[in-house]
Parts: sequence; C-alpha cells; structure tokens
Amino acid sequence: MLKKLKILGCAAFLSLSSSVFAVDLPVKTESGYVSPETVAGVTTVDAAKAHELWQARAWFVDPRKPEQFDSGRIPGALNIEYDPDPKQSSGLPDQALTEASLSAEVPKEEAVVFYCNAEGCDRSSWAAALAAEWGWQKVYYFRMGFPDWKKAGYPVE
Repeated sequence: MLKKLKILGCAAFLSLSSSVFAVDLPVKTESGYVSPETVAGVTTVDAAKAHELWQARAWFVDPRKPEQFDSGRIPGALNIEYDPDPKQSSGLPDQALTEASLSAEVPKEEAVVFYCNAEGCDRSSWAAALAAEWGWQKVYYFRMGFPDWKKAGYPVE
C-alpha cells in the first residue's frame, strides 16, 4: 500500500511539474546564458510587433535589476524585477515579481510584454512563463528586447 502511494505521489508531482516548468530552460554557454527562442503558452514577438503592441497600449514589464532599468528602457515600462536566482536580486519588496505584484499593476485580461537585454538575458523568458502560469492570457515574450528596440529607432527613456 505504501509503495502504491509513493508511486501515485511521484506521478502527481511529475504531472504538476510539467506545467510549472513550461519554459524552455536557458542554455549555459562559455560566455553566459542564452535565453530560449520561445516560451510555451506565450507569443514570441520581434521589435516591430512589440512596437505595435506598445502603440496599442499593452503593458510592458522589464524584469531587469533597477540599475539596468534606470540606464534605459521602453517608455512606460514597469520595472518588476525577476531573477531566477533570488540571492542575486536587489531584494527590494517592490521589485519582486510575484503573482500579487504583477496583478497589482497589470490586469489579467490585458496584453503584457516581457523584455530585457536580448538573448543573453533569461529574466524575460522566466517572467513570461510565470505570467502565463498565473493566468494571464495575452502574454508576449520580446526575446531580443531593449537592444533591438533601440536599434529599430523606437523611443526610449
């Protein structure tokens, strides 16, 4: 009987973990991490589509550290920090991406775009995956992020 319970428990964990870890994991290279090209349950966009969403007044969330955000960002973006390694985050309570902190800013029925510093920044892929897990339906992942936005000549702050 105990063996059956252990097997059922393992099966339940595996079933739940497959949805919790819906993001393709970043790949470690010699020069750092490379973010995934896509995120399950999320729409990946390029600079032109991100700009279209920005013009349509979609929410933009920049999960970088505050000092990175302060050095330049997409106009109107929210800085809600997310770091896959919480020991590395700034630790500021208003900078922690949680379901509560995101829902305090972004209604679940509205479009939200997550971006950071291109393929070397994995924060936006994790943040987008979490938003989809938490029930946001219109989640966009702007993988090439702020560098491509600037390169396209779109406005910056």
